[in-house]
Amino acid sequence: MGKIKQGILGGFRGKVGTVVGSYWNGIFYMKALPQSYKKGRSGNQKMQQGYFKELVTLSMSLSNEDLEFIYPKKPKGMSRRNLLVKQLASYAAVIDNSKTVDLDSLATLGNSPMTDLPAVSVNANRSSLQISWEAVTYYREQHPDNYPVILMANITQQRLFLIASPVEMKSTGKQSFEVDVKPYGNSQDEFSGFMFATGQGGAKVGFGTLAVVHRPARPPKKKKESGVEKQPESGADPLPTKSLPTIQNKTSE
Repeated sequence: MGKIKQGILGGFRGKVGTVVGSYWNGIFYMKALPQSYKKGRSGNQKMQQGYFKELVTLSMSLSNEDLEFIYPKKPKGMSRRNLLVKQLASYAAVIDNSKTVDLDSLATLGNSPMTDLPAVSVNANRSSLQISWEAVTYYREQHPDNYPVILMANITQQRLFLIASPVEMKSTGKQSFEVDVKPYGNSQDEFSGFMFATGQGGAKVGFGTLAVVHRPARPPKKKKESGVEKQPESGADPLPTKSLPTIQNKTSE
């Protein structure tokens, strides 16, 4: 930007050619005219931008509680959610000139306990999702009382869910349970899933997106004892009362 003193051009305001003149605080100024430069993104750049947006949206479908289960040990140098984005990015697939996460091929995530586990089948009907497993594996034979956790993917809507199984793994035979389809998508959507070993000898209560399976019974209310005043249930402890000395009248001798 250059100042204009009295000369050939003199002071001026407004646009002249490729420069703009202005006047401020008794001084004329001249600066280049702003120019807009817009270069269209290439096809690959648009594809990568859409893919990264999908990765972030997909990672946000899991809660912090879910991420703490998938990553019991906090990663160094990044958050659990960023690590999830990084791992999901390895399942890239290009379909019809569009890059997406291939959730159907998703087989493992994080550093949570996973081992030789049976494949999981997810079938949708009008009102529910049936999650089942049947194959016999070494881990299943050794841990029949284990309650697994299923990572389920809605492939159509690109969303992830963790669902705690209310049934035991069992050593052999088909095991299955059902959940309402509404929280996870529509009956027309395509689903897939795989199993996490938890080592839990009892079903998780209220874990992740699964509703409470076994709600603990409330303890019976205590009966009021006769002649006993009811104590306040909350609030600050009452201040102790201090007994005042009795004032005695002195008699004159």
